This record gives sequence, C-alpha cells and structure tokens, in this order.
Amino acid sequence: MVGSIEAVVRSLQGSLKMTNTELHKQGLLLFAEILTRQPEEIRLFTSSAMCGDAARALQEAVSSPVLEVAAEAVKATSAFLRKDHQSAPPVQYTALQALLEAMLSRCIEFSQTSLNMRALGHACRRESEKAILRRGKFLLSTLEGFRNACRLAVEFQGEPLAQENPFTAPSAEKKDTLEAFSEFLLSACDSQCIPMVMRYLEQTTHPGLMEVFFSILHSLFVIVPHMKEKFSKKLGSSAVSFVLFSQSHSALNQVCSCFLHCMCLNLLSAPEKTEPPSSEELSAVSELLQQGLPQINSRGPESLAFLSDCQYVEGAARQRQYCILLLFYLAYIHEDRFLLEAELFVAVQGFFLSLQDQGERPPLVVFRASIYLLATCQGKDSALDEVGTRMPGLSSSFTSLQEWIGYSDDICADRGMAET
Repeated sequence: MVGSIEAVVRSLQGSLKMTNTELHKQGLLLFAEILTRQPEEIRLFTSSAMCGDAARALQEAVSSPVLEVAAEAVKATSAFLRKDHQSAPPVQYTALQALLEAMLSRCIEFSQTSLNMRALGHACRRESEKAILRRGKFLLSTLEGFRNACRLAVEFQGEPLAQENPFTAPSAEKKDTLEAFSEFLLSACDSQCIPMVMRYLEQTTHPGLMEVFFSILHSLFVIVPHMKEKFSKKLGSSAVSFVLFSQSHSALNQVCSCFLHCMCLNLLSAPEKTEPPSSEELSAVSELLQQGLPQINSRGPESLAFLSDCQYVEGAARQRQYCILLLFYLAYIHEDRFLLEAELFVAVQGFFLSLQDQGERPPLVVFRASIYLLATCQGKDSALDEVGTRMPGLSSSFTSLQEWIGYSDDICADRGMAET
C-alpha cells in the first residue's frame, strides 16, 4: 500500500470536488481503513509533502456541510494522527493544527445547530433524545481525534527531528514547531473542548466520552509542563471537580483518578496564599491520593455524609476521607463552591470528632485543609475562635490536634488566609 497511498490521496482530493456525497463517504472509509490497518513498522507516508496533502484533504472533508461526510472524515482524522503516519521529517505541524481547528469548528457548529433546534421546539422528546445521541457520537469521535493529537505531541517530545522544521530560515518566526503545536492543543482544549463537553453533560451522561475527555486533560499536563500549574488552577475553578463525583464507571474512575492526582499535586505545589508543602509532605500526599482517589465514586452529598460518619473508621476508609477533604479544600480555595457551606461545616466537624474519638493524627496537609474549610464555612469576617462556641465539643478537638501536631503557627496562618 506504500506505493499507492499517493494515488489514494489524489483520488480523495478529486472526489471531494464532486457533489456525490456517497462517493465522499466511500473514499473516506477506504482512507480510514488503510490508515488503521497499516502496520506501524512500515511507514505509509514516505514524503512529508504527501502527509501535508492528506491533512489538507481531511481538513476539507471535516468541514463538509453533510454530517455523514464530516463524521467519516473525523474518524479518518483520528486514524491519521498516528506517530508512524507523521514521522517523515519535517512534521507538518501547521497543517495538523489547521486540520484540528476545522474538526473542532465542525463539532461546535453541529452542537450549536442541535441546541438551536431543541430551543425552537422543532422536535418531540424522542427526536430530541436522538439528537443528543448524535451530538454525543460526533463529539466522542472529535475528542478521540484530539486525544490522538495529544498522544502524538507526547510521543514526539523524545524525537529531536520532530521538534521543528530544520529547513525554516533562522530569522523566520517559528510556528511550525512541536512547542507551538503543544501550546495550540492546550489553548484549543481550554477554549473549545471543555465548554463543549460541559454543555453536553448538562443534558446527559456518557462514561465513554468522559473517559476520553479526562485522558486529554491528563495528557496536557505532560504536553505543556510549564503551564500545568496555571491550567490546574483554571480547572480547579470550574465544574470539573463536581463532575468527578457524578460517575462510578470503573474505567472512567481510573482515568479520572490519574487526572485528579496530577491536578491536586499541581495545585498543592503552588498555593496562592500559603507556603507550599515540603517535598516530604508532598510525597506523602501523592501516595495518599494514589491510594484513595480510585475509591471515590460518589456524588457530593454522599461524600459529605461519608466524611461526617462518626462511627469507627478503618484505614482504607480514612484514606478515602482524607482525599475527599482535600478535594473539597482545593475546590473551595479556587472558588468552585458546589456544596452548602453549613453542610460542609457539619461534615468537617464530624470528621474532626471521629479523629479525636479514635486518637488519630491526620497528615499535616489534611489538617490545614480542614481548618481552612471550617474557617471559610463559618464566614470570612468571623474569627476561627468562634467555631468552638458555635459547635460544642469541637474546641477540644482543635486543642488535641494542635498538641498532636504542634503546628499552632500554621493554624494561625490558615486562619489569616481564610479572613483575607
């Protein structure tokens, strides 16, 4: 097939100039089949120029006004975004970016059209459900293509020849580089992928789509490492944390846990109002999150009830409580307040009383997070000392914990953070 791929691309380009949409679909189906079946060890595109021609043909196809044609083109694009298909130097990053931009634009256009039809009442409930399913199917294919582009960026990080076009003049602005492509992926995910997914999830649930979505978010921490803290802070201030509590699918739980683990460590490593944890503390928290996050598969209210359980709490369950509390803390500190403060206050109080009854000492980072939540939930203008007055028996918990840990100065620091 190596010798005839040029003919296939030329044929696809020619068919797209015709008005026969069935011909378009069949050409894209054939191209996708070739891209998928080609063994990885045998390079399909021996010329970078031919690879660029294929990208431009797919760009034209994904922009088709005929949904069936665009859908087949998105699937072919997903198969096209494979390292062995893009490894003929120089990598055509500009063409790949244009292809992804067209793919995302077509998905947004289709999603918006479906929403407008729904708003105008052009469909009965059954038709509306079918439209949601069609949107989900197209969005999933788009995200799979985007995920493959992210995987491509990760794989090319270790390839010196894939960093930039060696034939670019030294004085020219270097846009056709892996760095520029990686930053585009982050920007596109932030401005297009996340809003599309969040809007779709307002109407229905889709574990398979969510699995792909969170794998994209996780990979971006690796693709653009110098932006991971800023990206994490933006995610922490959105509804992503709430969405995580609404799923219990096993495969989804695993990929969400990996994403959450990275995001939490990024946020804890660069706090805005306190000193960052020591390397020892961060290492301990990392291990805690790795063990506890996969066990969290409940919604916010159920997690609150579990956190406030004053019965005897065993090791694994306690680790899960620690993780839940850290998630609540990170959500609150980044203004993602999806729980009633009074209910959260009572839950954290129950958590403290349980610790006291069992004579346990929480990790210092968990203790700080608990104090912050208690202080925040009772009101920004109130003093932390008033907590004990409002909740009888809680002041003795604070005293015991301070004695256990000997960190009164840090408690005061967290108190000042909550009051600012």
